[in-house]
Amino acid sequence: MQLSSLKSKFIAVIVLVYLVIGLVTLFAFYLGTSRIIDRLAMSFATKEALLEKNKIVSIIDREVVLAQKMADDQSLKKWALDENNPQAKLEALSELESYRKLFRDKSFFIALAAKSHYYVYDKKAGAGQMKLVTLDANKPHDRWYFEGMKHIEECDLNLDYNPFLGETKVWFNAAMKGTDGKKIGICGGGITITDFLNEIVFSKEQGLSTMLIDKSGIVQAHENRAIVEHNAGTVDPAQKTTIFSLMDDPAQQEQLRRSIATLAALKKDVVAFPASFGGKDYLVAASYLQGVGWFNVVLVDVSRVISMKAFYPIIAIMFLSLLLVIVTLALSMNKMVLVPLTRLTRASREVAGGRYDVTLPISGRDEFAELTGSFNTMTATVLDHTRNLEAKVQERTDQLSASNRELAESQNKMLESIKYAGIIQNSILADQQLRERCLAEHFILYRPKQVVGGDFYYLREFPGHFLVAVIDCTGHGVPGAFMTMTVNSVLNHVVDLICNDDPSRILSELNRVLRKTLNLREVDAGLDIALCMVDRERGQLTFAGAGLSLYLLASGEVQEIKGDLQRVGYKGSRLDFVYVNHYFVLSAVQSCYLTTDGLLDEPFGPKGYGFGNDRFKAMLAHNAKLEMSAQLASFERLLDERRDDHRQRDDITVIGFQIK
Repeated sequence: MQLSSLKSKFIAVIVLVYLVIGLVTLFAFYLGTSRIIDRLAMSFATKEALLEKNKIVSIIDREVVLAQKMADDQSLKKWALDENNPQAKLEALSELESYRKLFRDKSFFIALAAKSHYYVYDKKAGAGQMKLVTLDANKPHDRWYFEGMKHIEECDLNLDYNPFLGETKVWFNAAMKGTDGKKIGICGGGITITDFLNEIVFSKEQGLSTMLIDKSGIVQAHENRAIVEHNAGTVDPAQKTTIFSLMDDPAQQEQLRRSIATLAALKKDVVAFPASFGGKDYLVAASYLQGVGWFNVVLVDVSRVISMKAFYPIIAIMFLSLLLVIVTLALSMNKMVLVPLTRLTRASREVAGGRYDVTLPISGRDEFAELTGSFNTMTATVLDHTRNLEAKVQERTDQLSASNRELAESQNKMLESIKYAGIIQNSILADQQLRERCLAEHFILYRPKQVVGGDFYYLREFPGHFLVAVIDCTGHGVPGAFMTMTVNSVLNHVVDLICNDDPSRILSELNRVLRKTLNLREVDAGLDIALCMVDRERGQLTFAGAGLSLYLLASGEVQEIKGDLQRVGYKGSRLDFVYVNHYFVLSAVQSCYLTTDGLLDEPFGPKGYGFGNDRFKAMLAHNAKLEMSAQLASFERLLDERRDDHRQRDDITVIGFQIK
């Protein structure tokens, strides 16, 4: 590449400016973001951990102090030592009512050691109502009491599900002691898990989440309520969810264990470090709730917490750098490119105006000199081609016209073939006389997506009974039509030679014969079907389905009888599968409806959502009192009016009939 060329000059200027400005911008960006992110993230996490700690302590400490005062109440101790004393019980109940009003949850409990009696205030039962239960050490949900009698010295928190109240609470268990220091019971209050989580865990700030854990790491409070309820209802500690099981990195789990030990020893107020939960990175800040024995852990998603305002200086530097690059490039391009290009532009306008004999002088040896030479060659070529253009355009026009005629002829032949295929496909459908003879009052909504489709309805009459079905074959258009002809032939074979009065067996045989008939290797095809056998002599309707349902209107309500999930003819369809027959008395049925999934998937409303099963049943119920012909008109009007500009998605087949 010659140094005198325009390209070399332009590249040299761009590389020089890019290197200088790029290095300055990269250095400034690195220094600014590193210091800001590290400082703000650590400060924010530490502050939030302390704030959350103070908030939690303010809520819990009051309840703990009140529970301890309750445990030290002389009236309650007197009653605990002499539970059968009426006067002592009366005084104790009066005191318990005063404590109940002070507790946050307006409830209390007291368990007396003498007879293991457990009294708990039941808000659901009405004012002043207490439940009395005798605690049993062999019952899992009573172990909290017996474990507490062994280990609680002052007060302890316990997340537990109370089966007597049917509630999950954070309980404040305070030990009652006699004058000799011996424990005579446990008493206190609790906060329902909903209130506890709303007050402590759920943060209104984006990017923040709080959880409470005990010294073994068991989660006591978490924004995921399912975890809390699982731990509350699980007695075995080994089966409870811990914070360590939520962490991704074993090394980070060990770091958290060391942090818990450090905080419990009161060596630090807050410990913060990065950790990963569920594949996402957080900054973890933990603090110890002294006197409670729990730890609050704050997870900070730094990317969501730190505002972009912190990076305005960096953005300003990058903007100024980009502006400098643009100005430099503009000045360079003006001198080295735009001035020579202006001469070419003027000459190009003359060519555009119809003057093709323009020739520019060539000077220099750079790319513009080559471009000028190419321009002169171009004008000479254009002048030559212009003289022969009309002949070439006419020749090309004749070729395109011939191609369009051939394409139109091919399309017409294809449409004629498809129309003829539609006539052939309609020949397998039941005629009007057969429908009126079997179904009496009825309607049929049959709308293939194209001229031919993969849906069809089936009706065969036999002595004393008849079969009626709707069938949705794989595909639509021509492939679907081929499937309908094949399935119709196989179904006729089954009902003529094997069975015609047992829908369950008909479907099983149809599955077996169709699997053998298709024998597809590279594609998978089959069908969904809803099949009814109506025995008018016995007054009975028998239904079996594969992927489709029967809808019955009886006693003014629409009932859906779902077919089996096992579909027919597919490679995965089991040959030994037995379909289920459903039997109904005709006198109890007002109307019967069969539909493929085309109507249920039909776009409905301005957003084009599917029509849906619930809307379909509501439509049947709304039009139940109309005659069948009027129901058909109502259904078609509803579909057409609410489709808006959306196209039909699938073939649609619906049959409704009443059997007299």
